Formats: sequence, C-alpha cells, structure tokens
Amino acid sequence: MESKKEKCHYCGEEKENCFSGYTAMILPVPEAEAIIDKWGRDNWWSNLERTDLTEDEARELESLATYDQLLNTIGKGVMCKDCIKEEDELYEKYYPAKYK
Repeated sequence: MESKKEKCHYCGEEKENCFSGYTAMILPVPEAEAIIDKWGRDNWWSNLERTDLTEDEARELESLATYDQLLNTIGKGVMCKDCIKEEDELYEKYYPAKYK
C-alpha cells in the first residue's frame, strides 16, 4: 500500500505520513517572541491600553496582538513530521510551562 502525500500547512511541502488534525494557524515565530520578551512575556497585552505609546510602539503591539491571535487559533490542518518536531521545539522554548 502506497502512502498518500499531503501538503504540510506550515512548510508547504508535499510529504508522506503527515498528521491530519487540529493545528494552530502558525508556529511560534522567534522574532515575534523576542518582541514579546521586550514588552514582558507575562503581561505584554496590558500595554495595548496605554495612551502614551509612540506610533511605532502601538503598531508593534498591534502586530503582536495579531500574532497572538494566529498562534492561538486552531483549525483543521496537515503537518509533516519535520514541522511537528519544529513545533515541539519552539513551544518548549517559548511556552514550557503551558506546553507540559
């Protein structure tokens, strides 16, 4: 029996033996995670209500809010084994308490 190739939601490559199920819209992005650290990992979102932000700061926080929404929205998708491994590593690095 031949394995069916499927297109991975994350890397876009067609591979065999992919996982089909519920996945986040995106994987954690190291650059965005660095900005979260800059604003405070435990409460970065509280800065969205501040009125003393520069335009650049406000844009940066708005992009983090969009990133956070993408990271926390799930739907049906396909993941290859390589992206599953990468996802595990990224979540372990940036969200170890939540991941366990």
